[in-house]
Amino acid sequence: MKKDQRHKGATVRMCSACGLRAPKGEVGFLRIVASKDGTVTVDRDGTAQGRGAYVCKSPACVEKLARSRRLPRLLRASVPEPIYEELRREASSDGK
Repeated sequence: MKKDQRHKGATVRMCSACGLRAPKGEVGFLRIVASKDGTVTVDRDGTAQGRGAYVCKSPACVEKLARSRRLPRLLRASVPEPIYEELRREASSDGK
């Protein structure tokens, strides 16, 4: 990343649905990871290895990501429907 894309030393993350750019901790992104064996999971700790994508914790962004079916292209893996359901639960439990 370019130096101007960093915010106070933190690497900037981007929501895969709305394009919002912010430091990971400020917005509260959800991280979805595809491991090398093709398993897709929601990474709550943010430490899982693999190809990842971020989405805001807003229900609108999660729905937009689910409708667009962009996630399989970003992760380069097929995403089962239970992952979308888990993202919906996480977003709605946040209370936004």
